[in-house]
Amino acid sequence: MGGRDRLVTAGRAAKKFAHMLHQRTGVDAGSPSMSILICSHESRQLMPLLEPLGATCRVVHDLGAMLDALDGRVDTVLLAEQMFAGADDAQLARLAESAVPVVILGVAGHAQLPPLTGRASTLLVEPPFTARALCSAVMALKGRSRADSERRSSDEELAQQQSQRMDAVESVVDGVAHDFNNMLTGVIGALDIMKRHVAVGRFDDLPRFIEAASISADRASALTQRLLTLSHRQPLEARPVEVGPLLVSLEALIRRSIGDGISLQGDYRHGAVRVLADARQLESAMLSLAVNARDAMPGGGQIGLHTSLVDLQQENRAALPDLKAGRYLLIALSDTGSGMSSETLERVFDPFFTTKSVGQGSGLGLPMVHGFARQSGGQVTIHSEPAVGTTVRLYLPVVETPAREADRPASEAPLAQSRILLVESDSSVCLLVGEVAAERGHDLVNAADPQAALDLLDREAFDLLITDVSLPGISGVQLAKAAQGVRPGLSVLLVVAASDIGQLAAAPALKSIAKPFSMRELGETLGELLPGRS
Repeated sequence: MGGRDRLVTAGRAAKKFAHMLHQRTGVDAGSPSMSILICSHESRQLMPLLEPLGATCRVVHDLGAMLDALDGRVDTVLLAEQMFAGADDAQLARLAESAVPVVILGVAGHAQLPPLTGRASTLLVEPPFTARALCSAVMALKGRSRADSERRSSDEELAQQQSQRMDAVESVVDGVAHDFNNMLTGVIGALDIMKRHVAVGRFDDLPRFIEAASISADRASALTQRLLTLSHRQPLEARPVEVGPLLVSLEALIRRSIGDGISLQGDYRHGAVRVLADARQLESAMLSLAVNARDAMPGGGQIGLHTSLVDLQQENRAALPDLKAGRYLLIALSDTGSGMSSETLERVFDPFFTTKSVGQGSGLGLPMVHGFARQSGGQVTIHSEPAVGTTVRLYLPVVETPAREADRPASEAPLAQSRILLVESDSSVCLLVGEVAAERGHDLVNAADPQAALDLLDREAFDLLITDVSLPGISGVQLAKAAQGVRPGLSVLLVVAASDIGQLAAAPALKSIAKPFSMRELGETLGELLPGRS
């Protein structure tokens, strides 16, 4: 068979393989999507075999010329083993360092083949050379190169994201540490001053320092709640809340926080409407929004706070797609401050993002408000214009629930003595619970450990068990179930820290209160668990 016959046979085989290649990979002959460099004395015989790839082929005649021709436009090299004859170490090093995929045409084990084991993008194709073998090798190297490139790109992107995340974490740690140190300074300093004044019999100015310590402690509590709400580890004590009275009572704190240069105007229409929300988290969210508004008006300005009722139907939910159809109370807080750019608006709900300097903001305020709204079944939106101001709208679902007996002020509830069993190892918590119980006329018994509590329940009657969730040898949830087995119908209050949140899933019917809590919060909770007794 002559050379022309061999080329015709090769051309027919190439066309047959091209059809199969198109069916399997979608590659069409004639679409020049690849550039192949051929370094072989048999280049005229090899080129028809590569026709299924639709590639553009260039031919060079020695290894040095091939290395010089390598550039970003070459996708693959076909390199005959004979070209290695006489190659020097520098040329072999250049080939090993090159990232271009190479198909070596030769026989495995031949002395002419240099060791290229350190080169990942290399394949050996042995004679006789066919369209199937060559095209498959080229496509395999192309896929491997693309995968390596995508993996490197993905790794680089992940590394960049990790670096940005660490920068954000470092920034928020600096901000949170700065805030906490300020708060602790307020608490520790006020306590030290009170100790000195008490030691010399000066009691007239103690209330001033007590108030300073309380404000600092409340700020620290609010900051931890923001962090926990952001991570969805802060349990929401959702209950029907009348927003109007809550905002009226919050006005005094807002006015103290924003200073004299900023006016506050409130308009609480539909204030008697009740929403299902955690009152403490709602207060924290509104205070955070007010502080943000204050910071946007360093030269003074005006804050508007108003409520309105929104009836959201299925057909007009386009602007609020995350909300279900129904009635919502809209709480809007507006300011006349500097406003925000569109770039800033896109990131305001990103955790740790802040435009303030270190120590001035942790980047948790708006993400906390967003998390609170979503956990409450609502939504928060922001409209802002530079040099005009910002309006934040908080939508909370309305509940049609009549006022409960437990929602009455404590002063209106009839007092009656009850017996409370406390299982708590922290002396500060014991002191707080004991003081609240004593003020309300209850008899409090502190059990030393879970077994002592069960022994007491077996011998005596109690109306309420208050237990920490984290106990030695047994969880508070397990103790509660055992206690209710001994005393069916016994009311239980679980005292929960952030690390204990997961355990509440085993006892969804049990009432809980999250640390840190105030005397007011504990008193209100006792009023719910001991109706007619607190």
